Amino acid sequence: MFGLIKKFDVHMCSEVKGVITLKGKPVEGAVIIRNLKFAHRVEKEDQVLTAADGSFFMPEVVIDSKIPGDMFSHEVTYQYITVLYNSSEYELWNCELVGIEERNEYKEKLNSLIADLSSQNVDFIFTNHSNKNLNFYGSTICRWKNDFEIYENEDDTDYFKDFR
Repeated sequence: MFGLIKKFDVHMCSEVKGVITLKGKPVEGAVIIRNLKFAHRVEKEDQVLTAADGSFFMPEVVIDSKIPGDMFSHEVTYQYITVLYNSSEYELWNCELVGIEERNEYKEKLNSLIADLSSQNVDFIFTNHSNKNLNFYGSTICRWKNDFEIYENEDDTDYFKDFR
């Protein structure tokens, strides 16, 4: 009962920093759009333009909410960050953040969204430092030198054809 009255600080997204290029050259004026949705109820959207050097910055998003006090709540934030440039949309970050606390693993990635618009969108995994047996996953056109493993299905085989 008391949980429904108490407000919690809900971390929806770490600060976001990055650089957008196209074939290695900085992209000025691209629109970075961040869509966040917490517990299927609270939605936040913001956007920013890239500077002359292709860089951009978005502040951390933390909200006050009573939702975590509800025993039936689904405490996950869907994070979706895209780039709009020359009438095309590119996926910079598409991940689910479980819980209401900031995760260092997400913070590290979101502080270095380096993307070339000519890159292929990929699904990837990155390490969960709290539980090595449960990796985090997402999709992106960004590339990181560390803690970034692309996974994909190498062929067009329909493994589920016999189950239909």
